[in-house]
Amino acid sequence: MSRVLLSWTAPSHHNFERSSRWYLTAGVLVLAVAVYGILSGAWSVTLVSLLLGGVTFLMRRESTPLKTIRIETDGVQFQGAFTPWEQCTDFWLVQTPLYTELHIVRKGTLKNDIRIQTAHIDPLLIRSTVSQFLTMRADQREHPFDVFIRLCKL
Repeated sequence: MSRVLLSWTAPSHHNFERSSRWYLTAGVLVLAVAVYGILSGAWSVTLVSLLLGGVTFLMRRESTPLKTIRIETDGVQFQGAFTPWEQCTDFWLVQTPLYTELHIVRKGTLKNDIRIQTAHIDPLLIRSTVSQFLTMRADQREHPFDVFIRLCKL
């Protein structure tokens, strides 16, 4: 019988507060790429830049949906799907100035890794609990693409 060791609900990624200066800069960048596409005859570049800018503007008020994770003695339950510890390889915690995020790597290429913020749970408690079942990647850093997204507030 599986027993729940830790459980919490949190967003899978951070909601960034964007200033009007951010929107002005992004708008100028989108328009510059669109003008470049028109001048160079690359209509697809123009179309894609305008669509991306429009979607970003329309989704500015959308908040990240909350996800639930349960660390159990037999495995991890994430968004209602149970994954036994045998189907996971390792884990790591990413600490940024704004939040801490738990990553659990699942075996196989078709399964996405589990990624959730730690919310109000102490990262040391998460580390000690999950390390009973998986090894921790102590040298793992935030992926460069994730750093880019965080710095650009995308």
